[in-house]
Amino acid sequence: MEKRKWPWKKKLSERSPGESESSGSFSSHSERYSDEQEVLREEQPSNDNNPHSPEVTSKAPSMDDEEVNETVKSLTQKLSAALVNISTKEDLVKQHAKVAEEAIAGWEKAENEVTSLKQQLETALQQNTNLEARANHLDGALKECVRQLRQSKDKQEKRISNAIHEKSTEWESQKAELERQIFDLQNKSSSQDPETLLILDSLERENTSLRQELDSYLKELEIVTIERDLSTQAAESASKSQLESIKKIARLEAECRKIQSNIARKLNPLNNHNHKYFFYAESLTDSCKSSSTSEHNCLDFDLLKNEKHSPKNLAVEIDIMDDFLEMERLASLPGPEQKDGPFSNSDSISLRDELESMSKRVEELENELKRVEMEKFELQNALEESLDSLKGAESKLKEVEKELKAVNETKELLEFQLVGMEVEARTHSESIKAEIEREKKLSGELSAKCQELESIKSNAEPNAKQEEIAVAADKLAECQKTIASLGRQLESLATLEDFLIETSNISNGGNA
Repeated sequence: MEKRKWPWKKKLSERSPGESESSGSFSSHSERYSDEQEVLREEQPSNDNNPHSPEVTSKAPSMDDEEVNETVKSLTQKLSAALVNISTKEDLVKQHAKVAEEAIAGWEKAENEVTSLKQQLETALQQNTNLEARANHLDGALKECVRQLRQSKDKQEKRISNAIHEKSTEWESQKAELERQIFDLQNKSSSQDPETLLILDSLERENTSLRQELDSYLKELEIVTIERDLSTQAAESASKSQLESIKKIARLEAECRKIQSNIARKLNPLNNHNHKYFFYAESLTDSCKSSSTSEHNCLDFDLLKNEKHSPKNLAVEIDIMDDFLEMERLASLPGPEQKDGPFSNSDSISLRDELESMSKRVEELENELKRVEMEKFELQNALEESLDSLKGAESKLKEVEKELKAVNETKELLEFQLVGMEVEARTHSESIKAEIEREKKLSGELSAKCQELESIKSNAEPNAKQEEIAVAADKLAECQKTIASLGRQLESLATLEDFLIETSNISNGGNA
């Protein structure tokens, strides 16, 4: 009886932890306990009806009760231990499920963050393309301004050179004609009477006045040439500033391309290039200031010249009219030679003829003076037109400068956004590293628990053992997949961070 194997022990040993976990309820264990008690009750009458063992029949009731009580106690203890073990295993399974859910949620969160970063990079690339198109448009506008300035400069130089050549030839011819007339009058005056001397004096005064006018015209020509030189200098300075602006726009295009390539690789080596673009605005403002001051000086010079020459012209005209009236008065006076005979009459007639010729000459000179003033006015208008064209070019340069300032501001905003994106990427990589470490710990715990389960399941049935091993293997495979994906993300982030550090070092070395 002592060597007998009880059927409930066999049934209890045959039950695996997977079956207990699958059932997991106290009602199933109580049903098995009631079945075992029924088996005991069935075996008791069989032992009572056995005729071959008289000792057993006598001692059967007491021994059976004690053994039943002991077996009941042992079974209750085993059941309580099994229930405790089942509850702990269920808690572990819940914890593992919660950890797996947290890992999946973290992975989904990381994917969402990666998609948001990709969207931000796409917006930054779109902004860079817009800025590049805008810079190309500004480059075309600058080239057009330079071409217009060159054309206006060439036209102005041609007009001024032609006007100076024509005026110089005309004034040389007039000067030669006046000198010839003066020489003829001097030869005639040597054989004339005192009246002719007076006429000669008046003519000499007229000649001096005409010479003064000629000197004034020469001075005006010098002033016009000085103004032309000033305008050419201003145009040259404007063209130089425009060439500098074109060079700086080319630099800006190169920097924009560099920004685009750096954004495509999630780089940000643009923090050391901010100070290069403020020099362009300062140079443009200086050139605009210099051109505006030169233009202002030219206008002031024209005003002063008009104020100086207007009273001089009036004084010359008044002197000419006085001389003309004086000559007519002398001609109308009866001379003492008029009574002497026909010789005095002929002299007076010749003097009158000369007076009339001189008056005609004075009228011609007045007309010539008016014509010269008209040409001078036309030259002043041409100079004003050229100054207006310079003003338009300066206004275009100011607009270009404003647009470049706006481009620099947008560039600074993009740099700040890239810095923020880099910081977010680093924090994200750190969080992914922490998650990977946590997943590694969980995978270690799960592997240890799987080993424990395998050791526990070694005494169980083959089918139950295979099922438990399959479940544990599936869980372990899922954990390994999550760990592998997190490891790949960490490796990509680590390579990206190393690449960022290398490119920043290279950019710092190039700047140094």
